[in-house]
Amino acid sequence: MKEKKIVEFLKRNFRSKKAVLGIGDDCAVIDYSKNYYLILTTDCLVEDVHFEKGKINFYQLGKKAIAVNISDIAAMGGLPKYALVSLGLPKVNLEVIKDLTRGIKEMCKKYKFEIIGGNLSRAEKIFIDIFMVGIVEKKYLKTRNNVKVNDFIYVTGFLGASQIKKQFNLNPPIFEIRTLIKKYKITGMIDISDGLSSDLIKLAESSKVGFKLYLEKIPISKEAKRISKDEFEAIEHALNDGEDYEILFTTNQEIPKNIKKVKVTKIGEIIKEKKYLGIYRDKVLKIEDKGFSHF
Repeated sequence: MKEKKIVEFLKRNFRSKKAVLGIGDDCAVIDYSKNYYLILTTDCLVEDVHFEKGKINFYQLGKKAIAVNISDIAAMGGLPKYALVSLGLPKVNLEVIKDLTRGIKEMCKKYKFEIIGGNLSRAEKIFIDIFMVGIVEKKYLKTRNNVKVNDFIYVTGFLGASQIKKQFNLNPPIFEIRTLIKKYKITGMIDISDGLSSDLIKLAESSKVGFKLYLEKIPISKEAKRISKDEFEAIEHALNDGEDYEILFTTNQEIPKNIKKVKVTKIGEIIKEKKYLGIYRDKVLKIEDKGFSHF
């Protein structure tokens, strides 16, 4: 089974009667107070799946483990409040613990949340799993299922080849997204973890719409351009490489090219027909889900 099929199976088997939003978005959502929701997410990094031990140090690993969860919170329009950390190691190594802690504490300070518990286990390979709790005003909650026909498609930052440099220093634009949602009517939002092609299709499927993507407008990272033989290969990296952890969103309004210091680019529009199209030099191409999948 592909990862998408597994998620659909789990959605059918774990339908919540009390949650505002269960399986199927960046975070689960539960009612908290008159004006606020709690948003909950979890993500893990596993040795030889998400990282190679010799290519990332443990300070960077601690930062990245937090960042991928912060990105989910950002995609719902919220702010992080608390997190639990589960860590698996082949053997106890105090220096590893110190370096992981240093990276995690740096992110706690930057994103203003607290670590309040967790778990330690012996494991054949290193893994770090984060469970994070955030909060969002009910009027600002963003999901994947409210995208409208004729909305514009926007993306933050630059995309592609994150494995070269970016993955070691992820900085999800959570405060910039908060500024964005307070000023503009954002209809749909998702973070780019598996790749632009994959996550844009998820967004479209959730809202039962299609899209037209202007491929030459996609903001391509310097690293993706450097490893590509031509423009189209660089575009393919930006479309399909995973782990960018930028934010993809839709709105019927014109958005400035920068929100604070974060670049924002209009890359397409939503259409009624459930087709996923890419426009490149007057050619119409079919966009397929070629992003990362675990299975």
